[in-house]
Amino acid sequence: LIEGWVETVVSEALGDRLPGVGALSETLRRRRATGGPAEQTFATLVGLELRPRKVREASRLWHLLTDSAGIDGRDGVWAHPDLLPDSSDLDSPAGFVDRVVGGGTSAFEDPIAQLLATEAREREEGRAAGDPEEPKD
Repeated sequence: LIEGWVETVVSEALGDRLPGVGALSETLRRRRATGGPAEQTFATLVGLELRPRKVREASRLWHLLTDSAGIDGRDGVWAHPDLLPDSSDLDSPAGFVDRVVGGGTSAFEDPIAQLLATEAREREEGRAAGDPEEPKD
């Protein structure tokens, strides 16, 4: 996700400012595909491998999200871990974009308000069931 996001942000920032940015991006993709010493060390030490196909899919997801939701919408996904795409979203980025653009992030805009609303709902459900409210310290 991070590699794809970085690729998206950097390519947007460079845009037409740097001649040959397409060739440079392709060179980096090919280097990533062959796996240099840094990637091999990372895989050995941490146990995670950077897979070029997944990086391309992540980059595609971030590009689609930027086109649909704008830069603020794209970067707002990082606001809460539950909003981040997972591997199934990388396989189907359109569904993820629909969730974000369709307002699926509103529950996490104010987590304190969400917690207070849940607490009030549970208190009302307890009263309806006949449970006395517990005194608070």
